[in-house]
Amino acid sequence: MSDTEKGLDWAAIESWDRNYYLHNTMAASEYTFTGVERVDGNYITLANGARLLDFQSQLVSDSLGHRHDAPHDAIKEAMSRYGHVFFGMATDYRARAAKLLIEDVLGAPKSWASRVRFLTSGTEAVENAVQAARLFTGRSLIMTQAHSFHGMASGSTFLRGYRGNLTLPGEGGFAQVRDIPGVPAPGFLPIPPPEHTDFQADGSLPSLVATEQLIRACGPENIAAIITEPMFGAAGLMPHANYYRDLYRLLQQYGILWIDDEVLCGAGRLGEWFGYQLTDGIEPDIMIVGKGINGSSLPSGGMVVNHAIGDFLESARWWSGSTWDGHPLVCASIVGTLTYMLENDILTTVKARGDYLRAQLEQLAARHSLIGRISGAGLYLAVDLVNDQGTPLLEADRYTAFSGDLTQYPNAIISGACAEKGVFLGGFVPNTIKCAPPFTITEDEIDTAMQAFDFALQRLAETYTASQGQVR
Repeated sequence: MSDTEKGLDWAAIESWDRNYYLHNTMAASEYTFTGVERVDGNYITLANGARLLDFQSQLVSDSLGHRHDAPHDAIKEAMSRYGHVFFGMATDYRARAAKLLIEDVLGAPKSWASRVRFLTSGTEAVENAVQAARLFTGRSLIMTQAHSFHGMASGSTFLRGYRGNLTLPGEGGFAQVRDIPGVPAPGFLPIPPPEHTDFQADGSLPSLVATEQLIRACGPENIAAIITEPMFGAAGLMPHANYYRDLYRLLQQYGILWIDDEVLCGAGRLGEWFGYQLTDGIEPDIMIVGKGINGSSLPSGGMVVNHAIGDFLESARWWSGSTWDGHPLVCASIVGTLTYMLENDILTTVKARGDYLRAQLEQLAARHSLIGRISGAGLYLAVDLVNDQGTPLLEADRYTAFSGDLTQYPNAIISGACAEKGVFLGGFVPNTIKCAPPFTITEDEIDTAMQAFDFALQRLAETYTASQGQVR
């Protein structure tokens, strides 16, 4: 039975949504209501009947598509015995999820990984990781990469424009930026972003030379950890191949912990179980997981610690925890998802579909001078848009404060044109499009998405030629 047959009044729903819900990213004056009737497989069906191929896994989050049987059947089974069980008690699902991740996926006891705490968001996991790093080292300073994103709580990320600041109306439109007072807070310091994959390296990467200077200036004895992303989630930036190898050596040299945020890239997204595994010979001290570990079927997150940190924290009474830590239904969804991925060799599928997607994008690049760089791995490929001079269409690029008319940002133009062709595809920062379909994507569906992207690139070229003369 459709929602229309059920008697849903979408006009009333839109009114309630506009009047009573506190929205993200858009001011009330520019808010566009997009009602979703249902989600199935790789598709989103809107209230108006339009059907969109989800080529972004929404927020690079729904790894197995929508309402996949693996997590959903596990949740239904768990609901026959469980609702909520607080973290002071144990359930079989919590134990099974921990065993699957630490032993079956990460290879304990022979690997670096020791223990995991399951939470209900990546933000919570980052907060736990920062606390654990400070407690273990007795140091306060946490370094984060510019352009990175680690959540929406005040301790999670401190890069302007990515952390819950406001862009307010003022003279010239939405041009006034108000940051959260007191942010960056004492104890957090940004380091330079990594170089891109196509940077011509001659010796040490400049970003790491600058990072070492900051470490020495601050004093390594004051730095608890550096938190990084293997490939940036919000910014769509894949670091240079040498970056993590050399950063790891730097951290080892100065005795600083490495927190690896794999919320977006973990659980197969980059063609390995976790993004750090793309670089041989490195391993994190603390790893953050989420999204992909249960295909976002329920809110999920987790913190994995190495043996030294695990032993330290287990030897003490750590007065921490959230009401929903280790929630049995969340853990059941993790069990269902990871079991399915292991039994169906999901990494092979991701690599094969990723190779096919990259080949199609390279064919588009041969026809469109707007495409300047294709980077990424597995089923997370970022396409950077450039003008005839090979520079970003919008100069602010990844340093954007999201001011001005966002509808004229290149990513918004691409997103709108793709939607006309029945494909959900766009980006977060202005010049970067994130192709990150579910692992269940087919080659035919990739072809459909590329046709829509081709159309959108033509629309973008026409828009910029007419308004700014920046691209052919």
